[in-house]
Order: sequence, then C-alpha cells, then structure tokens
Amino acid sequence: MKNNITKIAIFGGSFDPPHYGHVDIVKNLERHFHRVIVMPSYISPFKQDNQGDTARYALCKKVFSSEKTEVSRYEIGKKGVSYSVDTAAYLAKRVEGQLYWVIGSEEINRLVEWRDIDRLKTLVTFYVVRRPNYELDDGTLKALKKRKIKIKLAPFTGLDISSTEAKIDIAFGKPNKYLPSVVYDAVIKKGLFNPYGKYVQALYRYGLKARRIRHVYGTAVRGMELAKMYGASVNDAVIACILHDVAKTVDPKDYERRVDFSHFPEDTVHAPIGAYIAKREFDVSDEIEHAIRIHSTGDEGMSLLDEIVYLADKSERGRSYKTLDYVRYLCEVDRALAMHYALNEINSLEWAEDNEFSLRAINYYDKLCYGMEYPEMPENKPTEIAPPQNEIAQEQPKEKQEKRKKEFVPSGDEIKDIATVAAGELSLHKARNVDIVSLNGKTIVADYFVIASASSSTAVKALMGYVEDKLIKQFGINPTKRDVNTEWIALDYGGVIIHIFTDKMREFYNIERLWSDGKNIERYED
Repeated sequence: MKNNITKIAIFGGSFDPPHYGHVDIVKNLERHFHRVIVMPSYISPFKQDNQGDTARYALCKKVFSSEKTEVSRYEIGKKGVSYSVDTAAYLAKRVEGQLYWVIGSEEINRLVEWRDIDRLKTLVTFYVVRRPNYELDDGTLKALKKRKIKIKLAPFTGLDISSTEAKIDIAFGKPNKYLPSVVYDAVIKKGLFNPYGKYVQALYRYGLKARRIRHVYGTAVRGMELAKMYGASVNDAVIACILHDVAKTVDPKDYERRVDFSHFPEDTVHAPIGAYIAKREFDVSDEIEHAIRIHSTGDEGMSLLDEIVYLADKSERGRSYKTLDYVRYLCEVDRALAMHYALNEINSLEWAEDNEFSLRAINYYDKLCYGMEYPEMPENKPTEIAPPQNEIAQEQPKEKQEKRKKEFVPSGDEIKDIATVAAGELSLHKARNVDIVSLNGKTIVADYFVIASASSSTAVKALMGYVEDKLIKQFGINPTKRDVNTEWIALDYGGVIIHIFTDKMREFYNIERLWSDGKNIERYED
C-alpha cells in the first residue's frame, strides 16, 4: 500500500457459524488493507436456526481479532434489519479512510437491487472476492461501471465453504472440516449451530440404516446447492431433503387410518407417510410437506421447492446410475429440462408406468419443454444423451435389485487393509507426509483417516486417480462420496476417509490436530 490513504475493508455477514472460509478472507484482507472491520449481522430471535447474537459475536472476536482486524457489534446492537447503506453511513462518520465493502462474486448480479444503492455507491467501493462456481460476467461489470458503482476485484479467490453445509455436517455427525477449533468446541460443548440435528435424530428414531442416512445426507447437501442456484429458501430445502425419506422403513399398515396413500405405488408410500410425520412432529410448512409428499412420483404444477427436493434426491453424488453427471449438468443448464429428463427415466420403472402422479408430471413437463432440445455435455464429458436408466429410481423391483452387485462391507481387518493400501499407493506416487489416523471410536463416520499432501492442485487430482484405481483393483470398491475442491479432495470409503491436500491447505486446516490423542497417528513409511 504505497499511498497514505487509510484503506478500510468492511466484511459483513451472519457468521452462522464462523468458518475457515471467513478466516481465509480476513487473512487475505489484512494483506491488502490497513484495517479490517468484521461486522456480524443481527439475526432475528424468531429465525429458526438463530444461535444467539452474543455467542456469534464472542466467537467472531476469538476467531478474527488481531492488530489489524476488529469485530464490531454495531449491527447486533442495533437489532432489526441491517442495511448496508446504514452501516456504511455510520462508519463513514466515525472512521477516517476509504471504505471498501467486501462481497462475494455471487452477490454481484444482485448489487443494483441493494437498498438505496445510489447512496451506498457514494460511500464505498465494492471489493469483490471471487467464489468457486460464481463467475464474474463482463456485461454485469460494465453495467455497474456505467452506473458509477465502483468495483475492485480482489486478487484472491475465496474457499468453497458454506455455513449451511457446515451445519448439515454438524447435524449428521460428520468430521469437522470447516470450523476453527474454538467454534467446533462450542458446537460440541454448547450444542451451537445445529438447527438440523432434531430432524436427523428423527431418521434414527424411525429406523433408517446407515446407507440410507448417507443418501439423505447427500440429498441435503445437494438440496442446499440447488436452492442457492435457483434462489430458493436454503433452510426449507435442507429440512425437506433431510425428512424426505424419514418413513422409508415404517410399516404402512400403522398409518392406514391416518394417511391416504391409496394412489401411491407400494414403493412410494413412504413419501405421503413421511409428509405426515414431518407435519405432525415438526409442524413444517405446507410447502415442505408437499415437497416431501411428491418427491418420489412428481406431479403437475410442481413448485420450486418441489423441484429442488425431487432433483436433489435424484442427483446427489451418492447415486450410482449411468446418467448421474448428465442430470446434474441439466440442473445447471435448465431446471425444466432436468425435471423432464429425470421424470422420463422414472417412468421406465414398472410402478411408474400407470401412476397418475407420474403421468401428470410427465405430461406437464412435456408441455413445458415442448420444442426444446437436450444440450450436449461440455468437453471432457460424454456428449450423447444416454437412454433412460432404471437406476435413477430410489428403489427397483426386487428381481432387478438382486442382479446388482452387492455393496462391499469391509470387516475390521479389511478396513485397516484399505487404509494401509491407500497410504502405500499415495506414498508410491510421491505424496508428502502420508499419515494413517486411527479414530478409536471418536466418530461413527469412519475408523481411519488417511491424510496426505502434494505440491499442487494438479498433483492432488492425480493422486486421487491413483488411489481410486488401486482400491478398485484390489478390493473392488468405489468411494461412496467424493468431495472435490481445487486444493482438497476427500474420498469416503465408509470405514476409511482419504484426505488429499495441497501443502498450503493441509497446513491451514491441520485436521490431524483435531483428531490426535498423541498415540493414534502413524506416519506411513515405504
């Protein structure tokens, strides 16, 4: 910073909870500004997932405060709805310097809709941090410039971390990936940031097995992604997705007098029963209840939330049908086409052929998509539209199920063998500091972590390929889930979760420290 003007970055948000993505942004801001002001927003006490302003403010103080960064309680103390223009005007009177309002690239298209933007643009320069999956459009930038809205692009990219996904992980008891230790301690000791825990507990009460709960977890994460993509209520989508299969194992006879499921095929009666349970136990909104009710069959005139739950159920990463990537691609390109394609695959199932809900849904989307064509996949992916596959359905007729390869369920010794073989393959291909972490009952998610690092994101992806090939050849298994980021890849093999980082990202997260008891980490040596 060569000139004498004090440059001040204002970084606002709910910080519900504060996570490593926020930490990364603040640390980068400190490199480019004289001062950073972190501004936690007020959250209404009537908001369902509110964790308390005092707790959030205290945690933000612990996580962010430094010589350059202060945490302000202005918006929390003010209460009510906080508008950026009011906060900027308040700070403009009390601090000396040039104000920069930090936003993510996902906000850039909505910037002109901000309250009193013509006044706000005279008070601040917008400092835009690129976010993965949210590209900046040149046309939008030119339009903002024409309106004399000052934009400066940050020379760094934010991490692909979501507060909502962190809360989903907390609810499902996943290993901590996103939260600083002081925040995670508050999660464990005080039960903070767990608005979805009660819904997940219901899954266990109603007898869902581990494999089904993994599917529900994947559906909740996918529902969150789609809700953000389509501008819907993320909270409603997550709740509906968590509860969509809550009745999967119940005996329908127990509900015959309470729920009319006479028009639902046998394989789908869990949907109307699940909607009944969601309404009775949690008093969910009518919109959530309806989305759960038709998540298997679809129907005509589906709402945005209906479509999100339907598509999340069919396109979560844990699915294993041939056209999964294409359905996910259609979700990004055109929601109606994605629904049309998925519904036609469902219609190939025996139970759907004469089902009135499914037929109404297909006729509805036939009309909606009339004259449209399915687009080709982008490069490096299959370009032909595969024929509809029965595997997209939640369940298949028993005779078809028996033909499918049974899921590999390793024993205790085999789990350790998988971890050791994975570590050996990583070491063979020059991964750095390969560790096997025995979790010793610390979490139900896995028995072992295998942790390794590499010099670049390209090397991280290459190591993923080597490990997957080795485990397929030796054990005949694929990961049940892949979390792929440019600098961190996690492969979930049930009892073993493999983490491959860039050197920088591994040092940043330091997950060994979170799970170490001083004796349970073994450095793999050739």
